[in-house]
Amino acid sequence: MYGYMGHDHDILIGKVIIGWFFFIPMVIIGTKVKGDFFYTIWHVIFILYFFGQVIYYQFNDGLIQPMASNAILLLVLFSCSFFRMEFKIIRLKGEMLTIVLLISVILFVPIFIKYLPHVNYRNLMLSDVYETRLYFRGIQDSYFGYLSAPLSRVILPSLLIIGLLNKNWWLVLLGVFMISFIFLVGALKSIFIGMIAAIFFFKGRNYLDKLHNLLYLFFGLCFLGLIVFLVSDNTFLVNSFLRRVLFTPARMDNTFYSYFGSNPTFWSHNSIGGLFFKYPLEQTPNYYVGEVLLQKEGLNANVGLITEGYFSMGYIGVLLHSLFIGFVFLLLKQIKMNPIFFGLVFVYIYYMNTSFFTTLLLTHGLVFFVIFAYLFLNRSYAR
Repeated sequence: MYGYMGHDHDILIGKVIIGWFFFIPMVIIGTKVKGDFFYTIWHVIFILYFFGQVIYYQFNDGLIQPMASNAILLLVLFSCSFFRMEFKIIRLKGEMLTIVLLISVILFVPIFIKYLPHVNYRNLMLSDVYETRLYFRGIQDSYFGYLSAPLSRVILPSLLIIGLLNKNWWLVLLGVFMISFIFLVGALKSIFIGMIAAIFFFKGRNYLDKLHNLLYLFFGLCFLGLIVFLVSDNTFLVNSFLRRVLFTPARMDNTFYSYFGSNPTFWSHNSIGGLFFKYPLEQTPNYYVGEVLLQKEGLNANVGLITEGYFSMGYIGVLLHSLFIGFVFLLLKQIKMNPIFFGLVFVYIYYMNTSFFTTLLLTHGLVFFVIFAYLFLNRSYAR
């Protein structure tokens, strides 16, 4: 199990001391974060980004830079929690449910009409998934590419939440149906992330309740996974959750930091930086790391905003990307979304750790989410 989790050696006292030197101050700082919204955001990022990096560093020949970079992000978010942005909130007239339902149907119908003859319903049982992905890559258009994320991660999960709130089960079923159909158009399991997060984080009256529920789930799955392994040698839970959430990103990050630390891209890998600098590699950074450095054909090594910031311009890049993340959460804080919509925020916390900057903004729909939240999620909703 120890080696399977990705650890290379036993405890080295020096690395343990350094790890705790980062860990203990962050725990103390976390108790001082101001406001329930930022307190919840900070601790979710602490668990998903920072916690695994600290453990990985202590039990591998890993670099200190990934741990330090995520500590910078946490310090920036801590500082942002004491600020507030002032801007006027537009409150649209009309029934929220009617508006969101109308938007959902208008955007969904063209997708349904075009792709209905091509769907493979066996994909719902996770059969023929890779064949379906390959097939749909040849027939998907840009309309679907840019609208599938806003629909499946923002609009339809919002529809689900409103249906749950009003106990309108037909609306809930409609939301599940539309998300499931979007999944069938390409068989990407990540399509379900928005729906699952919306349902899970619906429970709880405030942001702290959401955080507690996540911590119960996190440590419960960790404990259950280890018990299952000890009893049956089955690694399904520890692989699909503990290993992939905590240690696989840390291992990938160390490879990025090791190579690009002395070969920064200055953001030339994206369309914006490419206007000013020439990108030096033939492959994108994620495929270069996966196929060349890790020598696994077809491996797309996930990249988060903090890692991208570091391999773009070192710690300056980390600081700039951290400030951007802090700015996004300051916007959402000012919008004053009801905690029942926290699942939507959680989705983008996840994607901030698995996406390039430009991909996050457009393909994954972060810009759309902020605009949608500003226009439609700034109201009070009675439980």
